[in-house]
Amino acid sequence: MKRDISMIVLAGGRSSRMGRDKSDLIYRNQTFLNIQLQKGRRLGIRDILVSGYRGNHCGERVVMDRLEGRGPLGGLEACLRLASHDRCLVLSVDTPLVSVLELEKLIEADEGNGYPITILQHEEKQEPLVGIYETGLADAMAETLTRGKGSVFAFLRKTGYGVYVSRGEESQFENINEQADYQELLLGAADSFI
Repeated sequence: MKRDISMIVLAGGRSSRMGRDKSDLIYRNQTFLNIQLQKGRRLGIRDILVSGYRGNHCGERVVMDRLEGRGPLGGLEACLRLASHDRCLVLSVDTPLVSVLELEKLIEADEGNGYPITILQHEEKQEPLVGIYETGLADAMAETLTRGKGSVFAFLRKTGYGVYVSRGEESQFENINEQADYQELLLGAADSFI
């Protein structure tokens, strides 16, 4: 089923805690980036943008930040300007276990809720980089970024946002940021929900 929504995979960043590009880490014979791209395709999303990817293994459109060194908000701002649809599913590359089912529920929770942004929440933790963002927010993001680095949460608080509260298995929301996280994932301590 084709969906009238775009997708942004946030694949930039320095990966300083990991020591290498998280996008190209391998899990179950696929890169983290490819795992996220496949989720978008399974959801019927045709317009997929990849923010900040510097590797060589991406079959989708790669978008570099217009304002460099401004963190995830900079990547979002650049991609929102090029998206084909009014809303974008945003997914960070370092959450490879988030299930397609959870993303489907997030999209459904966003539809008609009246917020320009809807993010996923599990237990008490909110995930600003697993959400739905209106493309019309790009100018407001640029204004925030020209004044400094720009915290995603600060932008959310200023703009207003809704939440989709997940009841799904908690371990699927694990961020793989450090070598220890990655080794635990490879050892099978975290189940696969993808």
